[in-house]
Amino acid sequence: MPSRRRFLSALAAAGAAGLAGCSGGGSGGTNFSPGRQSNTEWPLPGHGPRARSYVPDAVAPRTPPTERWRAETGRAVGRVVVADGTAFVPAEDGLHALDLRNGEERWHTPIRPYGVAVDDGVAYAASRSEPLVYAFEADTGEVRWRAETRGDFAVAPLPAPAGDAVIVGDTDGRVASLALRTGEPRWTFDSFTGVYSLAARDDRIYVGTTGGEAYELHVVEDESGDPRGVPLWRRKLPGTVRALTAARESVYAATFGGGILRLETGPAAGRTEWHASAAPTVTDAIVHAGGLIVGAGSEGVSAFGAADGAPRWRVAVDRVAPVSPAVAAGDTLYVGVGGALRAYALGGGVGVGPYRADVQRWRRDLPVRTLAVADGALVVASDDLDGSPGVVVLE
Repeated sequence: MPSRRRFLSALAAAGAAGLAGCSGGGSGGTNFSPGRQSNTEWPLPGHGPRARSYVPDAVAPRTPPTERWRAETGRAVGRVVVADGTAFVPAEDGLHALDLRNGEERWHTPIRPYGVAVDDGVAYAASRSEPLVYAFEADTGEVRWRAETRGDFAVAPLPAPAGDAVIVGDTDGRVASLALRTGEPRWTFDSFTGVYSLAARDDRIYVGTTGGEAYELHVVEDESGDPRGVPLWRRKLPGTVRALTAARESVYAATFGGGILRLETGPAAGRTEWHASAAPTVTDAIVHAGGLIVGAGSEGVSAFGAADGAPRWRVAVDRVAPVSPAVAAGDTLYVGVGGALRAYALGGGVGVGPYRADVQRWRRDLPVRTLAVADGALVVASDDLDGSPGVVVLE
């Protein structure tokens, strides 16, 4: 255990570093500010197409929260998303659409979804048990179209940044761009193994597979003016690509057992810019916030410099435990670890290296399957709300 003098020296050094540092938006900045907007949404599993799982200006609980409402659903099997005043919960018993103000069910469909994403009034859902993608009217649940694919799914649909298609990837390895109005394929691309993660930036689509491959696809028009996805590069990584997040000139890939990598993007790229081999094995998400990349695994939470991959801070848990995907808003990171919802200072609290103070802002005994930040609150899907699975909103 460190001596008091050593601990105080670490705190003093951290304070000096904080005064000399840059803001959270810089390449290495770790100073973050509380959010100011209380009416934000979380429409895609990773919040936006880039899958950063972070909203810098969103208000969210920084102190122990109170409960707005709770509602029973089936056990969540994909990440909760929030749009147009509605929480969408992909669960074992179907897709639930719950009123964000009071938890009343607006509609429910008994499909067996893997994940859901909402864009421009349409909820896109991929099926776990059949090779189908659905498009529902987000306010009523009416089916707009359904499209058949080759395999079932292990990743939610991804509305393209250009607003002209929804991207899906199935367990047979096919990536397809589907027309928004009809679900008809606009173009397809076949990877070698099943698609596990997706992210997008502008006209680039990033694909991670169960076989540990990462791809960058460039959406271009062919000679007849039709779009197609052209592969720019493919990289073999050290494990299943469990999460991707796209930056301006890089893509970050979290692998099963192989750490997190920053890969260069663009033609003839895919080169490793850094590799944090000791990073935790994350659950479906990495957080890209300012100058940090943060991953949460069964043994704790670790933050790395986005520019160089250097360790910034780490919080261990008492034992190996189940972990939810992590999300962040303003200056706070939220994650479920070991039967508890935990809120951490995104900048790592005060300290140097392993010697940290004030990292954890609050803790609530609550098993967490998945969560999102919206409307100034946390929308949490849990396996155990008084003995039953369901959703609780904390504010």
